Amino acid sequence: MKIFIKTFAIAASLLLVGNPASAEKLKLPLGMGGVPDIGAISCEVFNNMMVVGPLGTKRSLLTWGEGYFYAKTGKTIDEILEAAQAADQSWDFDRLTAHLVNFCAADPDAQTSAAVVDLGEHLLQQ
Repeated sequence: MKIFIKTFAIAASLLLVGNPASAEKLKLPLGMGGVPDIGAISCEVFNNMMVVGPLGTKRSLLTWGEGYFYAKTGKTIDEILEAAQAADQSWDFDRLTAHLVNFCAADPDAQTSAAVVDLGEHLLQQ
């Protein structure tokens, strides 16, 4: 037990001392501007992010949208999609994210949150 405690103490002290490389300034990709919230960026920035990493960018905005939909409706995305399916609307990942991408491509001055709101209006039509 004493060996474990000593090993833990050494490891913890090394973490506190840190690595000089970890002190380097964080460099964000061009266009990110330090905004950590994908729902708070412009569609223009989103469009530029799509060039670098389309799948992760689309997934990030859809995940943000799922939280938004839950906050607004109290329903999970699965519940919303089940209701849409019952109303003869077919939605899958590709169609959901294509809606977001197309919205932002058509209006780069809009916020990505507006794309999510627009998607929600289409999903909740019944």
